[in-house]
Amino acid sequence: MANTASHLLILAPQNSCLCDNIPMKKNASTTIGRRYLKASTPGQRRAAFIAALLGILLLLAAIGVLFVERSQVFRPAPTTAAQQQYLRGRESERQAIAAAEAAGHNTDTFPAVVTARLNIARALLAMGRVSAAADLVDGVAAANPTNARAFIVQGNVHEFAADYERAIAAYWRALDLVQNNEPELQREALRGLGNSFIASGDRAQGLDMFVRGARIKPESICLHLAAAEVALDLQRWQDGAHHYYAVLFFDPDNETALEQLRMLERDHSAAAQAAMDALIRRMSDD
Repeated sequence: MANTASHLLILAPQNSCLCDNIPMKKNASTTIGRRYLKASTPGQRRAAFIAALLGILLLLAAIGVLFVERSQVFRPAPTTAAQQQYLRGRESERQAIAAAEAAGHNTDTFPAVVTARLNIARALLAMGRVSAAADLVDGVAAANPTNARAFIVQGNVHEFAADYERAIAAYWRALDLVQNNEPELQREALRGLGNSFIASGDRAQGLDMFVRGARIKPESICLHLAAAEVALDLQRWQDGAHHYYAVLFFDPDNETALEQLRMLERDHSAAAQAAMDALIRRMSDD
């Protein structure tokens, strides 16, 4: 037993030494890298370093572009009211689309999306981007064939582009769709019809549209003034005086109406008096 124990004591340190002396396997990539460094010239190493540096810079640039695009940190500030309206419209559209999708609605007919897109179309028109405005509003009108406001904006776009035939068609469509409890939409459609008829050469028809629009309750001073101006151009003195008196009924200090009535009362006194009598009768009936 003693010999055996002694033999084991002798073997233990020998085994330990053998384990300590086992050579470690070298990392393959480290070996290849060292061989490359030994074999390559200083110029090759410099080129490899530059290539690696450029790769890192390109990666950082891509990350930066993605961050800027997502966060819109450097988006230029709007410089005009139309640009501000456009950006507000886009943001409203984004939020409305999210709400429509969350509710499971068709985004093209979702009321908030429709309103936002019509506001965007108006902004594009104010910025002079007629083609973009036309494409947008045509899509809205096609998806919402009973929306009066869509056809009013469509009429605005065609009127701006001097396509009065299509503008008149759009305004008539809007007027057919608008409800009696929507006086502002009625006025907008009639104002557009008046402008388009006059621009296309039919001043009498344009005057009739302005008169209809002016008399919608609450009456419109702007449309009364527009009707009066066209009436004077047509030498319809009594009609012109009638609308100027109507303006003074709502705005007694209106300088345009006062100045024109002084001229009418001086040069066409009978027509001016008849207009005053007719206005008094109309106001009494109302």
